[in-house]
Amino acid sequence: MKLNTKIEGINAEVKDNILTIWSETPLKILSSAILNGGLQEANGIINVQVPEGCGNDKSDVHWSPEKFLNKEAQKLKLSEKKVVGLMTAAKMQNIAVYSENCDKTVLTALVTAGSTVAVTAGEPAASKNGDKIERVGTINIILLIDGNLTEGCMVEAIKTLTEAKTVALRDLDIRSQFSGDIATGTLTDSIVIGCTKKGEPIQYAGTFTLLGELIAKCVLNAVKEAMYKQEKLTSNRNLKERLGERGISSEFIMSLAPEPNAKLDGSKDLQKQVDLILSDTKIVPLLIAALRLDDDIEKGLIPKDHLNNIDNAAFEEIILSTLNCALYDEKNLYDYVGKNQVNKNLRLGPTTKCFLIAILKKACSKIS
Repeated sequence: MKLNTKIEGINAEVKDNILTIWSETPLKILSSAILNGGLQEANGIINVQVPEGCGNDKSDVHWSPEKFLNKEAQKLKLSEKKVVGLMTAAKMQNIAVYSENCDKTVLTALVTAGSTVAVTAGEPAASKNGDKIERVGTINIILLIDGNLTEGCMVEAIKTLTEAKTVALRDLDIRSQFSGDIATGTLTDSIVIGCTKKGEPIQYAGTFTLLGELIAKCVLNAVKEAMYKQEKLTSNRNLKERLGERGISSEFIMSLAPEPNAKLDGSKDLQKQVDLILSDTKIVPLLIAALRLDDDIEKGLIPKDHLNNIDNAAFEEIILSTLNCALYDEKNLYDYVGKNQVNKNLRLGPTTKCFLIAILKKACSKIS
């Protein structure tokens, strides 16, 4: 499968589960690659899909990945000193390619992605549980730029690229497999930036530059596309999937009953009702909003003084009232608040309106 890099003199092809990129003239490359990482001059870049399950044995893939990549480079008749090598469990046929033009400078991102073991930077669970991980998802990003980037500019491009990858994971609401927090990457991500050294030196690639903006655009789009191709992940996936990623199932919800009840324990009818409510399109935005609220509380974004003043019982009644409104009201909740009742300049989303309606109804019931 031929890939179009849109850069003259640089060819890319996927064959036998290996992505091979070859430049007629040496590229200046800065990377975190397993094979020949760091600052290098090389003609080739390879991204190798490892055989499924081989990471659990004592093969070169697991114990000596550099040796494994060297062997793959030799099979392709590439000099080990002229090639930079990556590896991944993602299927190479699911690669995403995205290009942009920055004046006369062409840039192309080639991305393979999987989120099997997504992680949030800084959490200790990843290093502590490394020996328990059976499968590893990887986001490999290769960025080719038909220009002459200084070394400092290449470092800044990596910064911009990494920020864009994190935005893509946030937009997809991909969660750490360890903490459930928003993921910033996976355990084994790699980055390669290669430039042709053509033209005048380019010194900056931060988010305040056009080049940086387009780098981010390429990476953002390519990561999302690669995630969809590999794992069918979209930002609008159903609520049950979103809850499952956080370890919340209908069985777990049933286990939250305040008192044991033999009639309800393991009840298929109760589970069916729970699943029906979770599938109700009017409930989805409310529960997603509740999850977001919990995220903010955990991160301390809600002032403690406000949390301490919350009457839990009253808050539960407000939530219940909101759910009842959403499930049983004949009126559309979003139309309940009249045109003159909400300041048009106030940026209120539909979920906020729902909660305001519930509070309004609760208040009315107190005085009626």
